[in-house]
Amino acid sequence: MFLVGNGDGDTMLLQEPGVLLQYQCDESSEYDKDQSGDHTEPVPILYIEVTDETCVAQMDPGFLPNDVILVVEEKNLHVNKALLESASPVFEAWLKKEWQQDECSDDTKRKLEFHGKTYDEMATFLKCLLPFFPDKVTDTNLDTVIPLADEYRTENLITECVDVIRQRVESVSEADIYIPPFRVVTYLRWIDRYNLHTGKESVVRLASYLKTEELKAVADYENVSLRLQLEVSNARAKLLENLFVFSVTEAEKKMYQFKIPMSSHYMAGWKDNLAELVKAFLTSSTTSQKPTSGFHQTITTPRRSTLQTRTSVHFGATNTPLIDDLSWEANNNIKPQISPSIVAAFACISICDRFKFSKSYAKSISRLLSLGISKSEFKNLWAAHYLTDSDKVRDGMERHVLQMCKCTCNY
Repeated sequence: MFLVGNGDGDTMLLQEPGVLLQYQCDESSEYDKDQSGDHTEPVPILYIEVTDETCVAQMDPGFLPNDVILVVEEKNLHVNKALLESASPVFEAWLKKEWQQDECSDDTKRKLEFHGKTYDEMATFLKCLLPFFPDKVTDTNLDTVIPLADEYRTENLITECVDVIRQRVESVSEADIYIPPFRVVTYLRWIDRYNLHTGKESVVRLASYLKTEELKAVADYENVSLRLQLEVSNARAKLLENLFVFSVTEAEKKMYQFKIPMSSHYMAGWKDNLAELVKAFLTSSTTSQKPTSGFHQTITTPRRSTLQTRTSVHFGATNTPLIDDLSWEANNNIKPQISPSIVAAFACISICDRFKFSKSYAKSISRLLSLGISKSEFKNLWAAHYLTDSDKVRDGMERHVLQMCKCTCNY
């Protein structure tokens, strides 16, 4: 626990990491008057949360907290000089110049005037910039943070902004999220204006999921560089070229390979064709395999890192296996040879579940049941086919099992 001064005769109690600190206001504190002048309000109390033990160690005893005051719209933002200098070379040069003045000593508190800025914008920016604040960059405050991060050359904060953009645009392939064209165009404009090239690939891919007409309908799209517009057009042309499919298994592979978004707002035409392809498979008679007798299954116990598995299922005289004889290394990404009929049913389930083809989803489950697959067998086969232990896949598998239970009642 430490007791330090703030330069105005007040004291501040600095406690252990993780404890909130509060600058107390006394009768000598500055007040802001409202426009009527009838009463006064105190400047908002600044809370700082120390979340890392290194924060205390990094504090320069020559420059105590609140040794710099940023004046924005006649309001004060108290910040630490050392932290501000370490975060931005622009602030570093500015403060160095201020402290070189003859009347300035090491313990002098300096005021920096900011013109053309708003208090809320600077407060948001500083809270994302300085380590004492818990605030993080989000898609909501990006419009405020990015221009200021670029202006003051805060490289670490710019990197954080790019990460937020990348995570945001990539999330459309993991959840039913829709980022409208005007927002996509904003990301493209930022890539040009602020040289956010490390996030370009993800944004261009997202733009390629939209029709060219949708992007051109956004007025600001004409301000996107011709080079970047061409990259988007080429990416969409390549995407459409690679999405010609003739089977549900091929469609499932392309769906994950090109990270097709889940939302119905993207690639609507391709998804309509895909829905028809699934329906055609489910109504075809050539892919149906009704079991003519019970099945037999044997599985040997895995040894060390090598999984030796021999599983066979007998359908009467046809002896069609669910899983062919196989042997593979557990650490290798080699899928076991599962019956094509089951693989196709799995593909339909996966496609319908991802794109919310509800009726076809129920029929896909029924098709799987028609092959004589029990719930426990389904889990083993599904896990073997997708070779993953991710929570997301397991959650999906459990949903499919529940649907199998519902279909069994009506089967």
